[in-house]
Amino acid sequence: MSRAVAAAGLVLAACQAVSTAPTPSATFTSPAIASASRTASPSATASVLDERFGFVLLDRDAVVRSETSDAVIATYEPNQRSFVTLSRNISPDGRSVAYWQTANNGSVLYVRVASGASPRAVFTAPPDMSGNAFAWSSDGGGIVVAIDNNCQEICAVQGGHPKNELWTIDLASAATERVASNGVGKTWLPVAWDRVRRVVAAGVTGPGGYLTGYDVVDLNARAVRSTEFQPTVMGRLKASSDARFVLLTVAQGGTSTSLAWWPLAEPEKRTDVAFDAEAAEWRPGTSEIWWTTGFVPAGCRTAPCAATDVVAFDVASGARRTVLRGNVGSLLVGFRADASAAITEMFGTVHALVLVDTHSGVTASVPVSAPFAGSVRLR
Repeated sequence: MSRAVAAAGLVLAACQAVSTAPTPSATFTSPAIASASRTASPSATASVLDERFGFVLLDRDAVVRSETSDAVIATYEPNQRSFVTLSRNISPDGRSVAYWQTANNGSVLYVRVASGASPRAVFTAPPDMSGNAFAWSSDGGGIVVAIDNNCQEICAVQGGHPKNELWTIDLASAATERVASNGVGKTWLPVAWDRVRRVVAAGVTGPGGYLTGYDVVDLNARAVRSTEFQPTVMGRLKASSDARFVLLTVAQGGTSTSLAWWPLAEPEKRTDVAFDAEAAEWRPGTSEIWWTTGFVPAGCRTAPCAATDVVAFDVASGARRTVLRGNVGSLLVGFRADASAAITEMFGTVHALVLVDTHSGVTASVPVSAPFAGSVRLR
């Protein structure tokens, strides 16, 4: 299953493999960048970084550090198995992280404040079940998790009996509920839990790590509606921060990537988006998808390319705009927790995160020693 995980991560795993640790003396720098209305100056660049926010960097352990200092603020040890790496492990407000410890046989899911407060156990799987992918609810008050009994592929062929379940966890009341189960060997990858409309959405995968379908669980009717992907695809599903929409990024034969979206509970309304990058991200609090493009040198598409443009596409209005033009990392990997900065990853002699202020277009480059796993609030 580990090969499937690497494949399902699309280009992210490949890009992360070329990272180079910065030296202790590394300092913050800023590539030149201009927007339609202004050009960033060195003095303005420094103001992009904010000590109230930080990064989770995923090496052997998950390390939390601030944007303005490479000192370690907190660490935790997420146990990874199967598709756990596809989880949305940071809460929508950026203040908390969730992780399995351990991930096998009676897994326990913990939630802790990102800056390092004591972890709290919020869910314990039955002794014969292991933790898999999970996602936070859109309001940050709950988590939907997938668990299974480790009977996949070879086990099923040898006469085993697969068991897969979806559970919801209310963090305030500590109430847990099994909302779906199957014994046919399809593994769920939770995408979103809309607590207002009482809907859970999850991708479906199986042997090889391909996405085989998309399930919508109506929590009122206790019904699961399945949509098959024909053909199956090597891709990744991501929900917008308000869980209104879902984004599907698909690798096309290893040479290109396609992009599509749909309303959370209506995959039949799938709409393709003209796209020439490798990955895209929802800007929190909006219906916009952002990505990097205009790669240099010409014809380059992945690391160690640099991108020259950041593009935004609003799925609600259909409007497309160029957010800025300048030099940024080749891959848009996320946003600051309050959406005030886009975060791109740059590879080369120095592995760095390039933060782009979403209002001014001013940038700052932060050397890092491990792959980016998300933005957090430190206070």
